[in-house]
Amino acid sequence: MHAAAILLAVSLAASIACGSVVRPTAEGAAGTVDALDFVIGPSDAWPRIGDQAQHQVVDWDARQVCWVKYANPSTFECWGWDDQWVYHIVDHAIDGNTGESYRFTDGRWLPRMMPRDGVWTVDLPGNRIRWFTSSCAEVRGPQGIRVDDGPNLYPMSQRAWIETRDTGGALGVRDVLILASAPYAPGRSPGPPEKFYFARGAGWYRWESVRGSRTFDRMGGPTVAVAPGCGR
Repeated sequence: MHAAAILLAVSLAASIACGSVVRPTAEGAAGTVDALDFVIGPSDAWPRIGDQAQHQVVDWDARQVCWVKYANPSTFECWGWDDQWVYHIVDHAIDGNTGESYRFTDGRWLPRMMPRDGVWTVDLPGNRIRWFTSSCAEVRGPQGIRVDDGPNLYPMSQRAWIETRDTGGALGVRDVLILASAPYAPGRSPGPPEKFYFARGAGWYRWESVRGSRTFDRMGGPTVAVAPGCGR
């Protein structure tokens, strides 16, 4: 076992013994920081409330984090990671609590090691969306998604950067990782992005898009497990 792996195992064991799992910071190249330091908050910082109830559930062995939304175990979103990328795995929290879900064929959401300065970008022109009904049947072209260029073609443009912000709530002033994610039609510019806000040492605390915004930055609310779902 490599020294880094031994250190990780020892650190996790010590954290579990204290009743709060906090992933140790990964050291990257000069000028970079581990995206997980932002994406995942310590277990004692969850669940949270604000505009909606939200709870973070981390499976370190599976390298996966899920967020249960609205205190409903069936409405959740899960991301995963390896040494290179943080990936979007599945969104099972479709508006209206329909039981539907989706995932991407190219779910690269963030680099594992983020630059401290400047804007990181990646385009995913070959990405496709896979949509599942509540009975886990996969379907084509749901929700008005264009299929002119092949089944469920869904190009994505990702931008991310780090800035120091006053979160305006209980989390105070922190370094914040902002992910701006926007789909686009082939040959066209991306539309207005969804923005995800992650506070260093606290995790996901805000989301916004042209449809509105939600903030969940105050301690409280129920601890809710993740229900089984399609596409996980």
